[in-house]
Amino acid sequence: MKLLSYTESHLDIKKVAKIIKEGYTICYPTETLYGLGCNCEDQRAIDKIYDIKKREKEKNFTLLFKDLNMLSDNCETSDSEARLINKFSPGPFSIVLKVKKQSSINSKIISPNKEVCCRISSHPFVIRLFEVLDTPIVSTSANLSGNNNIFLFKTIYNTFHNLVDCIIDYGDINKSLGSTIVKETSSDLVIIREGDLSSSLIMDFYDGKS
Repeated sequence: MKLLSYTESHLDIKKVAKIIKEGYTICYPTETLYGLGCNCEDQRAIDKIYDIKKREKEKNFTLLFKDLNMLSDNCETSDSEARLINKFSPGPFSIVLKVKKQSSINSKIISPNKEVCCRISSHPFVIRLFEVLDTPIVSTSANLSGNNNIFLFKTIYNTFHNLVDCIIDYGDINKSLGSTIVKETSSDLVIIREGDLSSSLIMDFYDGKS
């Protein structure tokens, strides 16, 4: 297991990208929680994340994208969905979208409805990573399924150092509910999970009140 400390000047971000591209797993910081992640195209790595997380295979993961361009290359977006993404991303905002047929996202993390949960992160580590990585990455909170979120790096390390291939040390993080997840239906916008971003703020924007 590689333990890499995050500083803008010293972290070899190309090494981290190589670890991901070669099918290994990482634990890394986001603006909400530490995440467990891997290459979204690599089924073996995805299976390992499921095993580490002790998560039911029927529950899919969120994917992180560099920007709206990378997201649009892989997923279909309506005008209203694109408006939401432009308004609330990057940040603690996730949206469920249809995956395009030509996308290279592994089917293991695509729902039976051909959907995936998408997010653009504002965390400096993730931003730097996508400067050298050209594929979306899996993102699921770094805790065991059903357990509380972890905010102390010592607990992150003790829990995962024997399970993942690389951990990015960003220190302790602030308490977080995770990202707010939404999905547009044929008639409305549905809040799937309330997170750090206020659902009323999202709904007011969607309804044209802000």
